[in-house]
Amino acid sequence: LRALQRRSASDLPSCATSDAVEAHVAVEIAAAGVQASGLVVRVVSQRLYHCRAVAGMKVRYGADYPDSFPYRSKALFAFQEVDGADVCVFALYVQEYDADCPPPNTNRTYISYVDSVGYLASKPQGQRTAVYHALLHGYLQFAASCGFEHAHIWVAPPTAGVEYIFHGRPADPRPPMAVEVLRGWYERMLRGAEEKGIVRSWSTLEEHTSGLTSMRDFPLFDGDFFPDKVPEILERAEQSSSERRESPRGEKGKEKGKEKGKEKGKEKG
Repeated sequence: LRALQRRSASDLPSCATSDAVEAHVAVEIAAAGVQASGLVVRVVSQRLYHCRAVAGMKVRYGADYPDSFPYRSKALFAFQEVDGADVCVFALYVQEYDADCPPPNTNRTYISYVDSVGYLASKPQGQRTAVYHALLHGYLQFAASCGFEHAHIWVAPPTAGVEYIFHGRPADPRPPMAVEVLRGWYERMLRGAEEKGIVRSWSTLEEHTSGLTSMRDFPLFDGDFFPDKVPEILERAEQSSSERRESPRGEKGKEKGKEKGKEKGKEKG
C-alpha cells in the first residue's frame, strides 16, 4: 500500500500518444520562453466502443447507412508535481474514428471534452493558455501523423453548477464563461496550429458541411449534441418535402400540363 502511495504520475504506463504529446509540449513552450517543470502526460483510459446509428438515419437510408461507427475512446491527462504532490491540471477526452470506420466518420477524431484547473505552475506566471494550447497542438499533430484527416471540437462551456471532468474544484465567484469567450480561446489555438503547420485549415461545422446535399454524409459522434437532434431534423425535412409536393404551385403545374395536353390534342385533330 505504501508503495502505491509513493507512486507518481510518471510511473503510469506511457504510450505513443502520451509520448508524442509530452514531447511536443516541451518543445513548443520552450520556444515560447515558458517553463512548466514536472509536466507529465499520460493516457489514463483507452477503450474501443461503437457509436450506434441513429434510428431515424437507418429508417431513411436503410442498408446504405452503417449500423454503427467503431471508435477508440481516450482520456489524456496532464499532471504536474506541485510541492511534492502530483496534481492533475488538464484533461482531454477524444473519440478516434480511424480508417476502418465507415463514412462519413472515416479518419475523424472528435475532441469531446477539454477541462482544466487553475493550479498549473509556470515561469513566467499565468501561462496556462500557452501550455494548454501546446497540449492540444501536440494531440492534433499526433492525430494527423496517424492518418486522421479531420478533427472536430465541441465548443460550449458548461452551464452554472455543471462541470465536464473536474467536478470537485473550488468555488469560483466568476460567472460561467460565455460561448464567445471560449470560442475565441479555441480560435487562437487553431490559428497557432495553422501557423505551425499542424493543421492545413479550420472552419466552423456549418462551413465544413455547407456543401453537403444529404444528411447521410453528416458525421455524427457518440454523446454529441447532434444525434439527439437528427429525428427532429429529418421530420422537418420530410414535412418540408411533403408541403412542396402539395403546394398550390404543384397543382398549377399539373393544370398547365393538362391544358397543354388538350391543346396538342386539338392540333392533331
